[in-house]
Amino acid sequence: MHDTTTRSDDVLIVGSGPAGAMAARELARAGLKVRVLEQGFAAPVAVPSLWRLWRRREMLYIAPGVALLRGMRVGGGSSAFFHTAIAPPLGMFARHGVDLEPHVQAVLTEVPHAPLAPALMGAGAAALYKAGVQLGLPWAPLPKMIDQTRCQGSTCSPEAFWSAADLLAEAQAHGAALETGVAVRRVRLETGRATGVETADGRILAAGRVVLTAGGIGTPAILRRSGVANAGNGFFCDPLRIVMARAPYSPEATPALPMTAGFIDAAAGYMLSDITVPDSLYRTFALGAGRLDMLTQPRRAMMVMVKIRDDILGEVRGNGTAWRHFSAADKARMRSGVVLARELLRAAGGGLPFLSPWVAAHPGGSVRLGAVLDARLACHAVPNLHVCDAAALPEAWGLPPTITILALARYLSQVILEQTS
Repeated sequence: MHDTTTRSDDVLIVGSGPAGAMAARELARAGLKVRVLEQGFAAPVAVPSLWRLWRRREMLYIAPGVALLRGMRVGGGSSAFFHTAIAPPLGMFARHGVDLEPHVQAVLTEVPHAPLAPALMGAGAAALYKAGVQLGLPWAPLPKMIDQTRCQGSTCSPEAFWSAADLLAEAQAHGAALETGVAVRRVRLETGRATGVETADGRILAAGRVVLTAGGIGTPAILRRSGVANAGNGFFCDPLRIVMARAPYSPEATPALPMTAGFIDAAAGYMLSDITVPDSLYRTFALGAGRLDMLTQPRRAMMVMVKIRDDILGEVRGNGTAWRHFSAADKARMRSGVVLARELLRAAGGGLPFLSPWVAAHPGGSVRLGAVLDARLACHAVPNLHVCDAAALPEAWGLPPTITILALARYLSQVILEQTS
């Protein structure tokens, strides 16, 4: 039996990723008493093995053979994402009474988001860029959350990459508290209001308001355990496949930056870009494809990522697992994107292509705005219980979500400050 500890805060934020960090910074510097609870710990220095990702629950199987990767650590997904700064489709949120435009603009004033300079592209990305232009594709450098003044040649210092850790540090400087290794079991609901949370180790933490930013899987799981209807009924996961081929040039000396150029085809429902992956993941892909000739040559492979906008299906369960299938439309989008990726690799001089299995990223849409949440990002009938992460995204997505999530957190912070003034 664990001791029960009671503490009162103005706002409890569950999750320390981009949304939690932004909300903590905005609310703490406005003078509110804020506490951030993070289930994980500091991000590992080295890229974890697949086994360690599984053990840390940063890898889940959500369909037969389909692994979902997520960040359960301080900084959340910002500690492991590819720093692509795509602004949201504002109309999607306007349909639900949320005006995100001023908040997107505010985020972009403080976050780097310039297209990547050609000098920072690796050899594979440069070859694919040239091939894309030759094929008449709208292939172009992608906006990156990277301070390119901190890059020399094709190498960027660790400080160049934007991370939610900077926002967390600012929040703490304004008095916010951060606790790591704290798993939240449920939100305590009394007479139609949230009064705090109950942790897995038996503590009860009281608060005037609870904000869930535990991610597209973690947030609905907490809400299900709390008895919130419809949480976790369907989700999207932005599935992707990587098409790889032997490159017609000498192996690169160091890993190149991923997702430096590409394009989004909203009508077709997919995004293509160059990509690089950790060596351990590449070897898993090559072995699974039976390409023993490429097993030890990750720097000799050109890679194209095909990421689709998938339908909202399946279920997130209260135990933190998720399960779904992929629709015929999902599979058709993926086939179409893979065909184009193969053509692109051929045009870039690549050898016989091989494919990764389906991999999922960016889970969300599991506590949707308009279905479970109102325009204040509050759960219906619980005005002081908010959701502000990818779970809140109202429709199928298919885009890098970080700028959107930061803007949502800034929007929610304004809502909370107006309600507490």
